[in-house]
Amino acid sequence: MKSFFLAFCFCGFVLITQAQTNHGIKEVSASSVQKKCGECLSIMGNLPPEVSYGFYLEGRKIYFMMTDKRYFDLIFKKGMDGIAVDIITKTQFPCGGENQLANSSVHMGKLLKPIYYKEFKKNILVGENGQVGILAGQLPEKYLKEEYELNLLILKDGNMCYYQSFSDLPQARWGLLDMGLYQDTISINETTAEGGGVTDRVKRLNKTMKFVIPFEKGKSEYSPEDIKPLYDSLQLTDYTITKTTIKAYSSVEGTLEGNIKLQNKRAESLVKALQSFQKGIITTEISSSENWVEFLMDVSTAGYGNVAKMTKEDIKKELNTKGLAKKLEPFLKNHRKAIIVLELEKNTKYLLENNMAIKAFYESAIKNSSMDEAIELQNEIFARIRNNKMPSSTLKEFSIPKEVGYGTLLKNNAAFEFEQNEEDLYAAIVAFKDLELLLPKDNHIKYNICVLQLKSWVLGELLIEPEQLLKDLKGLTRKGIDGKLVKYLMLNYHIINSEYMMFKQDYAAKDVSLNYIYKNYKYLKLSNENYLQLARYFSSYSRYDWSEKVLKPHIRKIDVDEELLFYYINLTIIDPKNTKNQAYRTIMLNAINLNKNRFCKLFDPFGKGGINFQLLRDEYLKSTYCENCNK
Repeated sequence: MKSFFLAFCFCGFVLITQAQTNHGIKEVSASSVQKKCGECLSIMGNLPPEVSYGFYLEGRKIYFMMTDKRYFDLIFKKGMDGIAVDIITKTQFPCGGENQLANSSVHMGKLLKPIYYKEFKKNILVGENGQVGILAGQLPEKYLKEEYELNLLILKDGNMCYYQSFSDLPQARWGLLDMGLYQDTISINETTAEGGGVTDRVKRLNKTMKFVIPFEKGKSEYSPEDIKPLYDSLQLTDYTITKTTIKAYSSVEGTLEGNIKLQNKRAESLVKALQSFQKGIITTEISSSENWVEFLMDVSTAGYGNVAKMTKEDIKKELNTKGLAKKLEPFLKNHRKAIIVLELEKNTKYLLENNMAIKAFYESAIKNSSMDEAIELQNEIFARIRNNKMPSSTLKEFSIPKEVGYGTLLKNNAAFEFEQNEEDLYAAIVAFKDLELLLPKDNHIKYNICVLQLKSWVLGELLIEPEQLLKDLKGLTRKGIDGKLVKYLMLNYHIINSEYMMFKQDYAAKDVSLNYIYKNYKYLKLSNENYLQLARYFSSYSRYDWSEKVLKPHIRKIDVDEELLFYYINLTIIDPKNTKNQAYRTIMLNAINLNKNRFCKLFDPFGKGGINFQLLRDEYLKSTYCENCNK
């Protein structure tokens, strides 16, 4: 029951609705907080990250759960120590009106009758692993048809000492960073390979290229000089475009409808240009938006900070009616552009050959020991199988001699077979162990065995010896494997080890692995997916500050990865210091431009896909939500 939450000592709310009963709960004055609530606040403020708690619903029954009875017993030990449930509804935060909060000094919504230790001590539910739960109340039937959230009150001697609302944050353990196996080159994605310091010895059969194409004001045609780098880089004799993603951006002056129409025309002109490179339809994805992100960043640093604080509607009026657009044109001209991402497939000399011919060439190359040709044909077969242009059973039609001279082909086959069927870890380990006997000095095989053992460790501790695996990993550098690539595997080792140590309740050992990961991930250039994975991993151990630091360098870009951006917002939006910061507001606006529906869903109820709709207590968040989502 891990949860990310907002917690604070109760300080009172804006009071609007009619008074409701406090069920005898006593308010604590500021002068007596330490005396009456100091112990409770200290315990709650210093709970180990391994201890989590929250509410669980079974039908309409509301249970309070905590994962460690030892801390539960520290909090609740006297007759009038207890908890109460405060039911909050989203209708209490209407757009166009004040928040409708209870006229009470201890709660915001519908307060259920508290339950005290003297009542629940005989009916505490205790699980096998030390979890504890108590029945905290019953949800009134009328709330089943409403959007609601449950807030927690902790009471000490009848005094309201601690108030908390819960927020949702996706977390993940066991998720390993991508690991590839060595073939004639290492078969992991290009970003990871660069981060690991791997040098390819052959051209990749697939790669990705990215270009930025500027546009002039009001025009949908590009300049030949601006698109020349794209022409020069494509090297069409080597690669074919398989997919194009175009994100077109306009400057923000003018109407939204006009800007989007213009950007779509710009994107279409680029598609036409790219299509002229080759025969066959190129799969294309197009998105268009106004470039608010760079606009707000630029005006904030150019002495127009007052403009950045306006609503989008007011900014457009200022730009279009008061001559501000002319003054800001040196910045606006840089905001009109398209970002193009091309996915390419290498044109091999066998591209036009049919499958029967490819198989005949490969069989002949093996028979004649023409290894360079055989490797090239093998890669061609791999590419066709990946692209569903050749059946996966094709490789079984060939017999490669189990001899040293054919070692590269054998390694490639074993790696590719695992790529196609990653569930059969045991078969892959056996295959590479056999290859190790044939090629005892081949360090790429040793690397592959380490990768497979890491993957198998996830399935069960008894499958490998962790201490020996750690020695083998450290030894890879001495065997000539790139140090950064070894560090990459070491991160995965400690991701797995931390979970085993957590299970054994060896929290000190868990923290050793956690700290290793945090200190060393910075030395590697990872993929966006890996950064996101690390952030979720740190969050699962309540190191939200580390999660934020992982993502922060990657989110202030107009073409930011959507998953990274929204996870960063999930982490940080609950802090009112952030929402008062103009740079953070720009990040939020980028999220709205990127996926408005997803941004709006952040304000759905906790446990129903949202973070927490009580975020609408923040004045800026409420105005942003109402402007963009309540339409």
